[in-house]
Amino acid sequence: MEQKGTTRSRPESGPGPAGRLRRCLAWGGTAAMLSALVTAVPLAGTAHAAATLTVTSPDLLFVRGQTKITLNTDQSSVSWRAADAQGLPVASGTAPVSTGTATVELSGLGPGFYTLSATAGDTTRTADFGVVPPLAGHETADERFGVAMHFGHYNGDDNKLLRSIRLMGTGQVRADANWSAIERTPGEYSWDRYPTDGAIPYAASQGLTVLPITAFRNPNYDDNKTPSSPEGLDAYGKFTAAFVERYQQHTKEVEIYNEYNHPTFNTGACGLTADCYLELLKASYGKVHAKVPDATVVGPAIAGIDRSWLNRLYSLGGLDHLDAVSIHHYGYPRPPEEALAALPQVRADLDAAGGQDKPLWLDENGYPTHNDGVTPATQAMFLPRAEVFAFASGVDRYYWYDVVNDGTNATDREHNFGLFQRPSGSVTAWQPKPGAITLSVLTRQLAGRAFAGRDDAGAAEVRSYRFGSGSDTVRTLWTTADTPRTVELSTTERVTVTDQFGKARTYTPTGGKIQLTLDGRVLYAKGTVTNVKAVTTPVFSVQVPEQTNTAETVEAVLSVDRTGAGVGLPQQVTFQVAGEAFTMNAAPGQVTRRTVELPTSQRLGERTIDGEVTAGPLTLARVGTLTTVRTPTEVTFDPKVKAASPLATQLTVTVTNHRSRTALDVSRLEWQVNEGTAYLGRGICAEDFQVPPSSSRSCTVDVQGVTPWNRYWAAAHITENGVRTPVGTWTGWGAVQPDGTSTATPLDLATQTTRRYPNGYQGDADLSGTVRPQYTDEGLVLRASVTDNALHQPATDPANMWQGDSIQFAVTPAHPGYSTQYVEIGASLVNGVPRVHTWRPPPGQQAGTTPGATATVVREGTVTDYTITVPWASLGLAGKPTSSVGLGVVVNDDDNDGRGRNWVEWGTGIANSAKTSTGLRAVQLTDA
Repeated sequence: MEQKGTTRSRPESGPGPAGRLRRCLAWGGTAAMLSALVTAVPLAGTAHAAATLTVTSPDLLFVRGQTKITLNTDQSSVSWRAADAQGLPVASGTAPVSTGTATVELSGLGPGFYTLSATAGDTTRTADFGVVPPLAGHETADERFGVAMHFGHYNGDDNKLLRSIRLMGTGQVRADANWSAIERTPGEYSWDRYPTDGAIPYAASQGLTVLPITAFRNPNYDDNKTPSSPEGLDAYGKFTAAFVERYQQHTKEVEIYNEYNHPTFNTGACGLTADCYLELLKASYGKVHAKVPDATVVGPAIAGIDRSWLNRLYSLGGLDHLDAVSIHHYGYPRPPEEALAALPQVRADLDAAGGQDKPLWLDENGYPTHNDGVTPATQAMFLPRAEVFAFASGVDRYYWYDVVNDGTNATDREHNFGLFQRPSGSVTAWQPKPGAITLSVLTRQLAGRAFAGRDDAGAAEVRSYRFGSGSDTVRTLWTTADTPRTVELSTTERVTVTDQFGKARTYTPTGGKIQLTLDGRVLYAKGTVTNVKAVTTPVFSVQVPEQTNTAETVEAVLSVDRTGAGVGLPQQVTFQVAGEAFTMNAAPGQVTRRTVELPTSQRLGERTIDGEVTAGPLTLARVGTLTTVRTPTEVTFDPKVKAASPLATQLTVTVTNHRSRTALDVSRLEWQVNEGTAYLGRGICAEDFQVPPSSSRSCTVDVQGVTPWNRYWAAAHITENGVRTPVGTWTGWGAVQPDGTSTATPLDLATQTTRRYPNGYQGDADLSGTVRPQYTDEGLVLRASVTDNALHQPATDPANMWQGDSIQFAVTPAHPGYSTQYVEIGASLVNGVPRVHTWRPPPGQQAGTTPGATATVVREGTVTDYTITVPWASLGLAGKPTSSVGLGVVVNDDDNDGRGRNWVEWGTGIANSAKTSTGLRAVQLTDA
């Protein structure tokens, strides 16, 4: 569960040139939306049923040598191809069909993450799968690695998933134990009414230990709120003790509640404090140990690294009622080394409080892969880095949240934390994401090897953490830099290096050195190494353009530098890169270069191009580089405000040709703007024009009838090579005027927002008003005038100001959908003092007090006036933006009347926990 006003709820139990550009030809009128325009209607008598094709393998995580994928179809054969994590082909073929089933034989594949594309007739299906080495004996006993899951929420596949968890090499599972589902009658426990009764014993049979969380409340006590009365506390403690007693043959661990310091989970009358949590501990600890003396009682499992909360618990004697200390922290999308930077201090605080012998568990951490989260590739990259950094910071056990996506909505953060995708109609198994494979490799590499220290490589961005000792030492190596770095290992022996997906190569030193190119993905180097040093001039290197595309091969420059450290190398070496081999003759004392063409990838986003340098049978070095793969053609939209009052608006449509060697010929570019099914305008922007390589062409049209701050659908059709392709995005127009200029229409909180008042909204007096974004040369100025019948702020920590009357706003530095950067800030009176707090900082900054920001909050009668100023840099902007940016606003309302927190929101993605830049609204700075 994440802190700072965001909730991650658990399941309950129960985005000059040739030719001519011309102004649009207005069509006007009303019509269907874009989807209707591109629907093809077959002629009578020509329709036919598509071929059936379903991937039916029960599991898609395989042990090496056992990879076979089954498919069901009504066709006679299935053609297929498999590609690796970089989108490069590794195998292909045709599988015959017998009695409706085809089998794709892939047992020759080594460890890795792969995608199968299969075609039967006119139907194509894709499925992701993974291959991992078998588990060795010592890899089944390491208690440091865990994952979270929710028993009973997997359509009967709990046991199947538990087997996959075991195959990944994780020995621990954290799961809910729902009090209200089990104790329906006071004092009576119906164990078989909750999935833990079957899941815990089965997990134990697979060598897994379950950490159950006894939570949250029970309608028999305290009005179904978090227990706080003597009766409720006693009942909770008795239930927890009875739970541990029942399952002690399978697990003796239990966690006391979940995120007690967060109001989503703690609804009790006592409050969210450590003082209140101590009462829950006291009610449970003794009862548990009376039943099971060697039980492990874990807590407090708080949301976020709140050191003051933890230290308060310690000062009250809380460690006397805990056998292990647990915390939760996220911090995505920041890399783990930033997000978890406070962990060493948490360990130090625990030790200073007398808890040197208390294990520290990070039992929730993860990275979601929704549209505005990190990519699956980044999730896979960050997972081992997070775990290694945690262990190096004094954490004894780590649980990834969570094992499976909680849903299938690609825009919903809560649906996308998992390491496996949920089954679909075309793929009936749980498809692994790349992170499932990187976790499997991590556990196999580190199992049985204790953390031994960090190497000083002479560069802060180079990470080298040692696990184990002597010749059995494994080093985890990566760089936090945006570009690859090369390190040199000093050794007289061969060293085995395994990549994040399990591919292993053994390297032979030359002159006592082995050079490895590092990027953000973890490498595991096993062997006797006496020194690790970053080098600025690598002997071997490969360079490619920063951006490539799916239509053209990649031009790469291979280099061998024999002027320094490479003097003693063989003259002839071979680069094996991206599945291709290139031999070079490199003379001593010279830098030799060769330009080659590498295959392109069909996977969009960041691509790693890596390989080895060999001389005969010996592998000498690892090389690598990065490129971003883009579509060959891209169409983007930028709404513009010509005048703020009266409002005059335009839309610029831009066609970008990302090809580096080929011009793009466009026969027609059409545009449209819709509100619902009504057109504000549509027409032709341009015809018969050419976009040179690595260039863009734009056209701008007037758009009439826009209501400021509303959301509209902007779309285009681009016709190239006779193919008409649609593209569109949600957009809007909102005039952000210079500070002090107030001629534009402000945002109306009563009519232009969505509202959440679960217990009833009582009209404009309850909450209404206006918001007027403005700007100066230095930053954004947000002015709001809020009518609210009561001003209440219960939070004493600015990080929790969202719990009471406050304003939250979020900014993305481009039109929503064109950047995943999301900066979230809030302002409120906290302890009577205006405070501005950043929850989601821009890259390179930290959460906390917003640098350079100021606020005034003035209450007169029932109206609260806010003036919030934030420097551009604190919003993640280099200066005044010259094109659209994304903005969203939430006004929180707590009237201290028992209804709890309510809110209104303009844009989406802030209050609903999505934390998504695509949900924000486009706004534009104007000159007046």
